[in-house]
Amino acid sequence: MVSENNTLNEKYVKNYGELTSLSIEEQKPFVEYAGIDKYPVLSGEKININIFSKYDGDYSALEGYEDIVYKVFIKLDNEEYEEITKGYTRPIPVIEEFSLHYDKRLEAGLYEILIFIKKANSIGQYNSKYGDYDNYYSFKFNCYNSFNREYKISEDLPGNVVNNGLAVEDEDYIYYVNRIGDIYGASSDYLYKIKKNKAEDKLYNLNTKLLEDRVWNLNLVDNWIYYSNWINPFKRGIFKVDINGNHGKLIVNEPVRNMVVHGNWIYYIRMTNYYSIEKNNIYKISIDGSCRIQLTQDAVEDMVVLGNWIYYINELDHYKIYRIKIDGSNREKICDDETLFMAVYDKSIYYSNYEDGCKLYEISVDGKGKEKLVDDKVSFINAYENEIYYVNESDNGSLYQLNKNSRKKVKITNMKGSNITILKDWIYYGGNFFKI
Repeated sequence: MVSENNTLNEKYVKNYGELTSLSIEEQKPFVEYAGIDKYPVLSGEKININIFSKYDGDYSALEGYEDIVYKVFIKLDNEEYEEITKGYTRPIPVIEEFSLHYDKRLEAGLYEILIFIKKANSIGQYNSKYGDYDNYYSFKFNCYNSFNREYKISEDLPGNVVNNGLAVEDEDYIYYVNRIGDIYGASSDYLYKIKKNKAEDKLYNLNTKLLEDRVWNLNLVDNWIYYSNWINPFKRGIFKVDINGNHGKLIVNEPVRNMVVHGNWIYYIRMTNYYSIEKNNIYKISIDGSCRIQLTQDAVEDMVVLGNWIYYINELDHYKIYRIKIDGSNREKICDDETLFMAVYDKSIYYSNYEDGCKLYEISVDGKGKEKLVDDKVSFINAYENEIYYVNESDNGSLYQLNKNSRKKVKITNMKGSNITILKDWIYYGGNFFKI
């Protein structure tokens, strides 16, 4: 046993990596993510601890790095740390996920895992009572006697996910990503809120900045806003703040896309640091960040979660639409059309068919009844009830509304934009709100 008589020196802060110009020899390894293999953990169960690491420096570099080693500890509540590894592990290739089994049955309480990492066959740059190391990482998880927690999640449309989830709402406010003309990189993408004027069925002119962080993929859960951050390659992850923009917390430190909270899990595309797209797979992580599970081996462009299914564009099969169950089972192809954009609503998938000039098509979620809806060249798509909203590239990127029953088209705005976020009474598009 190792007694925790004092904390680590403050200068040895947890390092999530940084973009540097250091040579490979000068760079340090760091743990990007560590977690356990199940959620929730119940009293009497055993766990595996999974660890994934990288080096500082070139964000896409794969070769030339030394192997790494770990030293891992565990403790329950205020008890002493127990060293699981009995010294450092065997050398492990960087970017290879390492799994460590803890062969003791857990009892109810709050556990903490402490991980030290350094280059194999080298002396670490820092020292503590736990020995030498280059970086360290810690996380906590709960073990329960029983678990029946249910989260109150905003009922966002599935199509908002593939449109980067730029707005969510509650009874009184809309929380949104403040964009300027919908131009990537031209706006700060800070988190704002604007109050609803329910008496006059409109929005007040005054908005409030909540967070100076570059945010996407907004989800409202129990008065918390979950979001993805993409400020730079080493500071991309899933975070949460309360609805006033306070008490921010990191859930997972890795770049993500199409993030959505569903039940007790967060589903997302994990964007890797490689030039190859083959690692851009779908993952789910428990809402507390303690358990991460890979769901696909396919490289994924866009994804939507609807009910017990995940619908996604499979890059490895020439951008065809697939689906899997939310537990990763029952993988199947929906259609053979090459797809650039899609949205899913109710029992239908709406998509731009690249093989037919990016025209708008509809197909059922089980792959039946394919039908062309309009001859317009379409990019971003969203849908609600009998209305389909799309960016019409045949009309200079204007926003259109199509009634799927009557096939009547209405131009909403000439403004050229991209992501379409649908709320109860509003569409957020091009940095502006439009009444629907």
